[in-house]
Amino acid sequence: MRRCWDSDPSNRPSAIEIHKLIKSFCKFYISYKMGGSNEVEIKNQIKEAENYRKLYHSLKKNKQHPQAIYTSRLLNPYTAELQEYDNSECLDCEIIY
Repeated sequence: MRRCWDSDPSNRPSAIEIHKLIKSFCKFYISYKMGGSNEVEIKNQIKEAENYRKLYHSLKKNKQHPQAIYTSRLLNPYTAELQEYDNSECLDCEIIY
């Protein structure tokens, strides 16, 4: 999942990789439903993953630098005029480029 969010597109998985991963999940699920997998082992793995997630989440705290100043700012100059259109009563107005 983290690879999908990577800021560098070259580190993200390809559609083929994602397709193979989803396909393997589907095969595993079908095998599980047919009785081919050990249910106890699966439950143990899920519990272990959940315990790891909880532990990692509790250890990871967002720390702010004491000298940093966090302020919001306008990200795009084209959005500066959005406020005047936000309160418009015309709901069927045409947008002209």
